[in-house]
Amino acid sequence: MPQAADEQRALMGKWFGDEVGDGGPHTFLLSRGYTEKAGLISKPTPSHTMSSEEAECIEFLCDEWDYAYEDKP
Repeated sequence: MPQAADEQRALMGKWFGDEVGDGGPHTFLLSRGYTEKAGLISKPTPSHTMSSEEAECIEFLCDEWDYAYEDKP
């Protein structure tokens, strides 16, 4: 069940033109080297430093779409 905050949805709408879809945030993370398999998001390398934009997208995907991230921001 979707649990993203209204502020998270508004931010995704501002960045990607869709407040509830997972396509924009997912594509953004993949473009940054992240991978996703069966809903589990993994960072590009163990030493990767997550940007605030990446953290927002991961948080949104976990909250709204039940994706998983081992070290949730």
